[in-house]
Amino acid sequence: MRVSGLWLFASAALSLAACTNDGGGDDVLGSTTQNTFTNSDEGITSSGESTDEASSSEASSSESTGPKLDSMVETGTDGTDDSGCAAVSEMAENEFAPVDIIFAIDTSGSMTDEKNFVQANMNMFSQQIFLANIDSHVVMIAEASPDGPCVNVPLGSGACPGDSNPPEYLHVVQGVSSSNALDQFIATHSLWAPNIRPNSVKHLVVVSDDNASMAPATFDTMFKALDPSYANYIFHAIVAFDDPDPLDCGIGANCCQGLIPLSADIGQAYIDLAAMTGGVAGDLCLQQFGPVFDQIAQSVQQTTPLACEWDIPEPPEGQSFDPSKVNVDLNLDGVDESVFYVEDQAACGTGDGWYYYPSSADPQTIRVCPTTCGRVQSATQAQVDILFGCDTIPVG
Repeated sequence: MRVSGLWLFASAALSLAACTNDGGGDDVLGSTTQNTFTNSDEGITSSGESTDEASSSEASSSESTGPKLDSMVETGTDGTDDSGCAAVSEMAENEFAPVDIIFAIDTSGSMTDEKNFVQANMNMFSQQIFLANIDSHVVMIAEASPDGPCVNVPLGSGACPGDSNPPEYLHVVQGVSSSNALDQFIATHSLWAPNIRPNSVKHLVVVSDDNASMAPATFDTMFKALDPSYANYIFHAIVAFDDPDPLDCGIGANCCQGLIPLSADIGQAYIDLAAMTGGVAGDLCLQQFGPVFDQIAQSVQQTTPLACEWDIPEPPEGQSFDPSKVNVDLNLDGVDESVFYVEDQAACGTGDGWYYYPSSADPQTIRVCPTTCGRVQSATQAQVDILFGCDTIPVG
């Protein structure tokens, strides 16, 4: 797995237990296997037994004595003997959180050249994200016409104007004028929201040669109010840093192409939003879209944290999964702790915990609460053990 940035992280060891073993069996709980991965400039290294070695050792052991499981008896939360659960260890890497990126492209008459630059760079931008092993969805809000902007394969469909290729890419066909890019993020929300995932990192990108009519603080409040998961969005912009008077072009002003101004106004609102959220602001006047898209792609990679959600693996043959017998343990920078179960994210409040997603009635993945997630992602070293087979311990 290719990783960008100086992340030091651990794989989550998933120990899947059957609390109903159709073949009977002893009272055992399998030991958990853990590998720690370190990302550096030289690449990813690992400590612990390799996959090939583990497979070879496991095969040899099974041929001679059958599967080896550590004997262990647990006391249930009701004080009764919580035994009879045969466990099998499985490995799952802790991956990056998914990323959703929403572009608003000014398609007013003065932006003809710029929209072509955007179109030319969208696929290269997406390829950088893909090669970094980041699961991304891209949305583009822009008008559609036979001359674009349209996005080719592999990101888009290659057709114009019908270039959407969901879920990886969605083109929201909506004109964006000189000063309403921020308004259009809000106004078209119902059209692009189904393509946005609740557990993703959100990035917004505006390309415009003008300023916004909406104040940065107003947009920030309105956008965050659309959905709780938008709270930590990151804003990027390719806008003008200079607003030359047409007369200035005659004396070589920066934002001029010959005697023609390239900008209608300084994109100050967009620059301010990029500064507020830790995003990238690129100078449209330089007309160097490739390097700016590279900077945005690098920002996406560097600001993408580890995921705080793990799949529940399929039970081994002859066994069944009991969602009432799952616990989560953490080791953050060498300190062990248990995380207790809560019913759902709403029950997290500002405290720690974990819950089933989308619900305890339909448990498909395990997620930790936002507070716990923040501590996992900020730790220098993090190990997550998801333990199957013992009565779940609730918070409190």
